[in-house]
Amino acid sequence: MFEETIIAQSTAHGTAIRGMIRINGPATIMSLQGIFEPELYAESKPYVKTGNLIFWGVARPVSAKIFYWSEGRGYTGHQAVEIHTLGSQPILDAIIAAITKSGNVRQARPGELTLRAFLSGRLDLTQAEAVLGVIEAPSQNALKTALQQLAGGMTLPIKKIHETLFETLAHLEAGLDFPEEGIEFISRSEIGSVLTAVREQMELLQQQMMRRGYSNEYPRVALLGLPNAGKSTLFNMLLQTDRAIVSPTPGTTRDYLEAEILFDGLPCTLADTAGINAGFHKDTIDESAQQLSKQISEQSDLIIYCSENILKEAAHQFGFDETKTLFVKTKSDLNKLNDTKLNDMELGNIVLNNSQSNCIDVTVSSKTGEGIDLLRMMIAKRLRELPPDNILRSTALRCRESVNESVRLLEQALEMCDSRSPFFDESILASQIRSVLETLGLIDGSVYTDKILDEIFSRFCIGK
Repeated sequence: MFEETIIAQSTAHGTAIRGMIRINGPATIMSLQGIFEPELYAESKPYVKTGNLIFWGVARPVSAKIFYWSEGRGYTGHQAVEIHTLGSQPILDAIIAAITKSGNVRQARPGELTLRAFLSGRLDLTQAEAVLGVIEAPSQNALKTALQQLAGGMTLPIKKIHETLFETLAHLEAGLDFPEEGIEFISRSEIGSVLTAVREQMELLQQQMMRRGYSNEYPRVALLGLPNAGKSTLFNMLLQTDRAIVSPTPGTTRDYLEAEILFDGLPCTLADTAGINAGFHKDTIDESAQQLSKQISEQSDLIIYCSENILKEAAHQFGFDETKTLFVKTKSDLNKLNDTKLNDMELGNIVLNNSQSNCIDVTVSSKTGEGIDLLRMMIAKRLRELPPDNILRSTALRCRESVNESVRLLEQALEMCDSRSPFFDESILASQIRSVLETLGLIDGSVYTDKILDEIFSRFCIGK
């Protein structure tokens, strides 16, 4: 693979002020001979040269700037150049055609430049996935997550776990290599302490993987509450379209609906769920619907708990996290209060400035529109306060099984280390730790298959 030289346009296709073309491989400098003036040379250090591109199909020279990286430098670690020139698509196409005409250079495949960076050890697999995450980030939070992962947000913790397990394995195998010396390089209890600490780290990663694996790149906002609390009507009101079926009969919603929506320019996924009520199990379908609602509540970033009476104690029996819940009193047109109410803007100013409040109540009517604007303001405020995720969803989906398997193997190893266990074999324990290391290798790419690489890099665009 590295013997071939590849070329690709790295800026988006279409009209732009500037365009960029990347060439990567051993024939990089050779491919520009006779096309760029002044002449370029392979040097030991990176350099930048300004000149002109001269090629067939263009009547006059095209000004360009060449950025050169020598072997061992740059994004992929191989000899490479970037051509920065006019963003005219016909000109960029003509440049690529002129360079590939010699036969020494071919068009790059999707993600091939990042694949080369991975295979050269410039990036691990989680960082390679983060490159795509940066490119496709749909929001500021998603971009922060991708940048954090690209900077080593997953690489460093996994690397530390690798080092800890390798050190433990080395001590364990040293005792196996010199049994006649009678020296205990590491005790059974010490191994147990190390593996317990590693398991705790892996369980934390497991929880992060589980949460990210069930959500998309947008935060999820879930409407929950008792049956017939006005969730579906509020769902339609917020979306300003009739997506959910509305009925006065309790238990109409059996499944859940999701739709993407903006709150003050912030994207999220809004979910309408079945009513939750411990005493309202009509059939197995309804029980399944309520179980699904509870599952969605656990996987959501923000819960909108809907009730006609706003009894927080009623919500607590379902185990909702109050720190991520907004309590909404619905159907205000049917339950008008006698006391004088502040208008939405006045109440909104109080709410938005009250940082001491752990949860906020708002009264709404999906029929008259009362309180809806205020609710939108509060949802937007909560979305802005959400911390960025630590892991990209694509990485979580790929690595979840490996993390689960690592935890399972660690638990088996810990059972062997338990002083109450009659069975303890150092050679079997060493084999178990090696299995954990191999499983972890699937996460960062120190162990990989062609199938894994195809699944990841086929999602990239050409030029990345």
